[in-house]
Amino acid sequence: MTPMHQRRAQNPSDPLEPYAEALRALVPSREALLAEAKAQSARQANRRRKAAGTALIMALVGWTWLADPSLGYREVKVASSAREVLQLEDGSVVELDAGSVLRIEYRLRSRQFELLEGEGLFSVAHQKAPFIVRSHGVIVRDIGTVFDVLSDTRGVRVAVLEGAVQVSNGQARQHLVAQQQLRASRQALGAVETSNPAQLQAWRQDLFHFDATPLDAVVAQVQRHRVAPIRLTGAGAQQHRLSGQYPAGNVEQLIDSLAQLAPVIVHREADGSVTLEVQR
Repeated sequence: MTPMHQRRAQNPSDPLEPYAEALRALVPSREALLAEAKAQSARQANRRRKAAGTALIMALVGWTWLADPSLGYREVKVASSAREVLQLEDGSVVELDAGSVLRIEYRLRSRQFELLEGEGLFSVAHQKAPFIVRSHGVIVRDIGTVFDVLSDTRGVRVAVLEGAVQVSNGQARQHLVAQQQLRASRQALGAVETSNPAQLQAWRQDLFHFDATPLDAVVAQVQRHRVAPIRLTGAGAQQHRLSGQYPAGNVEQLIDSLAQLAPVIVHREADGSVTLEVQR
């Protein structure tokens, strides 16, 4: 098995940090804006003015994002043959699996990230500023913890190793504590389940861990460890499932073995791409 290279990235420093205190003093916080709006509403003498004050509150609520402005971002793209460890300015640590893409947002009063693809483990340093991870419409808000976020063909899986998080999608929210996980999408939050520690730790040990994983999700995970594309053709890919642990450092052997593990024919092309033809 060829060990996967782990790269420790340079500290993605926040360009706002030298000016953060001055900016916070100049830009009112969300709480300060709401307090001022409520005070102004209370001072209105008649119904018309009260209505205007209420409208002002609603307008300010809609615009409180200005109190936490985004002044840029950085995207981290991990190579197919590596994992990456990010040491953040606040002391938090983010570990990213091969082929993952993470957007780091630089904001005035919060720590925000967007997992565009792949899997990441977030070990969060306790601070007053909220720590928020988004992925395809799912929002994970840290409550002092270590948690894992996976984005694949089945949606977004959030699993808590230590502490607690709040998961939401704009329609519902769910509190998760250690050893709990759920799958979520823009449309719904799934049921809370007991997490599998071996599965959560596998990618950090250069292993694929599949637990009745649909074939299309298996292919998506393997693809992140490979440059040339893997195409899945034929119907019924979600009906065929795979279980077991396999070395992530020997992707080609795993691809070839799929012909024995699932009803597929493996076609290797001259350009390095692979077509997996699902059989009925």
